[in-house]
Amino acid sequence: MKKIINITLLCALIIVSAVSCKKTTKGLRPVVTGGSGEILVLINDALWESAVGDTLKSILNDTQLGLPQDEPVLDVIHINHNAFSSMFKTHRSILDLRVSAKVKKSNLAVKDELYAKTQSFMKIEAKNNKAMIELLQENRNKIVAYFLLGERNRKIKTFRRNVVQEIFEKVKSKYQFTLSFPSGYKINKDEPDFLWISNETPTTSQGMFIYSYDYLSEDMFSKDQFIKRRNNLLKKYVPGPTEGSYMGTEMSYPIISRQFDFEGNYAYETRGLWKVENDFMGGPFVSVTFLDEKNNRVICMDSYVYYPNNNKREMLRELEAIMYSYDNTIK
Repeated sequence: MKKIINITLLCALIIVSAVSCKKTTKGLRPVVTGGSGEILVLINDALWESAVGDTLKSILNDTQLGLPQDEPVLDVIHINHNAFSSMFKTHRSILDLRVSAKVKKSNLAVKDELYAKTQSFMKIEAKNNKAMIELLQENRNKIVAYFLLGERNRKIKTFRRNVVQEIFEKVKSKYQFTLSFPSGYKINKDEPDFLWISNETPTTSQGMFIYSYDYLSEDMFSKDQFIKRRNNLLKKYVPGPTEGSYMGTEMSYPIISRQFDFEGNYAYETRGLWKVENDFMGGPFVSVTFLDEKNNRVICMDSYVYYPNNNKREMLRELEAIMYSYDNTIK
């Protein structure tokens, strides 16, 4: 009788242990691999070299706006489906493209975290090449936006785990919201109407200017008004390396603007190039200017990168992620 009880208890322990392991390991998923801005494209060679591949390349290799030199929106890695082994399944961004007569209806579907944490996965199917090209062209902006949003969210999640507390508290007390600056960033200048935060190395500089002012009229959101205010503040607070030099906006290069919704606020994004007046320094900038209706003020987060003769896309996207880590709910 005692032996039967012991066996019963042992079986119960095994069952409980198995259930516990299942619950524990269910959430244990690998982290994503691959470099920031990379996308793994699953497509057979024949399609890749056809008009379908050309259409896809034109989408993924499109030029990133607002940079001084041409850089693609995404860095593409192409493999065939039969080469899609476990070593590739954890890649941060995967686009699975298939053309088959068995497909009844063209379809584009996404699945977050299919094989790994924070992974972005998209599958596009069509019954023939013509239908696939049409589907790609109709959704070109949606395709790129999905993978770029995944990249941004990954960065934000990483930054929030290890913020520079001094900057976090300074932005919170000065502007009543928070931003998650990662290690390496420091407060460069703190004025009543201007905050300058930057990450400096011997060869690079990444920085953000934050400033606010009273909202008086809709004209304050025009591109001309933004550039005028920007230039005045930078001339006042951001000196260059030589006497009489200061940061400004490169007016001979296209300045790109768009209206959008930023965390429920009317906002204006501006991209272009900055330069140092009376010197030879320069690089890209991107700013988000939004209306804080509750406090009747305009907030501007203005980010820049300096890395001469090198690619700057990912450095600028890091700063964009910091801007989009904006949180006005923390008390």
